[in-house]
Amino acid sequence: MAGLDDIYDEVVDKIATPKARLLLVETLKKEGKPRAVIQACKKVLEIFPDDLHIRRLLAETYFDEGSLDLAEMELNKIAQQIKDLSYIFKFLSELFIRKNKIDDAIHSLQLYLAHNQGDQEAADLLAEISQPREEQSALPTSTLAELYYRQGQLDEAIKVYEQVVASFPADEKAKHRLSALKGEKGAQEGKMETTGSARERQLKLLGVLERWLAAVEHRKMEALQARA
Repeated sequence: MAGLDDIYDEVVDKIATPKARLLLVETLKKEGKPRAVIQACKKVLEIFPDDLHIRRLLAETYFDEGSLDLAEMELNKIAQQIKDLSYIFKFLSELFIRKNKIDDAIHSLQLYLAHNQGDQEAADLLAEISQPREEQSALPTSTLAELYYRQGQLDEAIKVYEQVVASFPADEKAKHRLSALKGEKGAQEGKMETTGSARERQLKLLGVLERWLAAVEHRKMEALQARA
């Protein structure tokens, strides 16, 4: 049977393949060699510190061996990595809302908020989409409007804010935001018109140049014919 050094060498040799290195370390664990598992995990994590599966095995092994402080340290690192990636759940929720998959959006937001309890915007959105369907359609909110805005749907955001202002005439914040969005839309349209005008001028100039070049070519041909 291969010695520990041979196993470590095999881990290093195949360390670029995630499944291979995980399989090798799991094999050590199944063989009841916790010290070898710990050393192998540490060796892998020196090169691949973001390998969650190997770090999980390391934490489990520390826990099984009664090294609770070391297990806690590794588990906290895993938890932090998961938290760093938790924005994906918020992104998913916006995708699900656009696809009208509200239950999935609610679940994704709940997962996101479990790691980001201080995100009031996400909490407001969760409260908004968790309302009964009839109530949602009858009571548009600024949160929904801002969701449309973040998705690049400026016209939809303006429509929702118009409904909010109509339903809550005293909402000065919504009125100011509606005015700002309308101003942004006007600026975009003005920019498009300016771009269109510039394009038209370029096309006209190209037309003039083409006619001038054609005239020059025509005169050259006439001159050549005259010499002949």
